[in-house]
Formats: sequence, C-alpha cells, structure tokens
Amino acid sequence: MMYDEILTIKETAVLFKTTRQQVRKMIANEELPAVKVGREWRIPSASIRMFIEENLA
Repeated sequence: MMYDEILTIKETAVLFKTTRQQVRKMIANEELPAVKVGREWRIPSASIRMFIEENLA
C-alpha cells in the first residue's frame, strides 16, 4: 500500500498562500477532503492535487 504525504492545516495554508482559517472553512464546506486525527485535521497531498485540478479547469 502506498501512502501520500499528509500536510497540516498550517502547511496547506502556506501552500495555498491563504490563512489557516480559510483552510478550515474549505474543510468544513467539504471543498477540501481532510482527515481528523485526534483534534487536528490532516490533508492528504492527493486531496490538494484534486482540489487544484477541479478548480483550475
């Protein structure tokens, strides 16, 4: 089984050049698939690629 890199909300915000609050809103609105690990959200890099591909078309 192959695993993708998993990013934190902060790392994702830096990648998207936005705020952590905006990333949390994207997760809450189900725009960006994420996994909750304990109390923290983690975003698989595959989810980020999918989001970019869907929104650049």
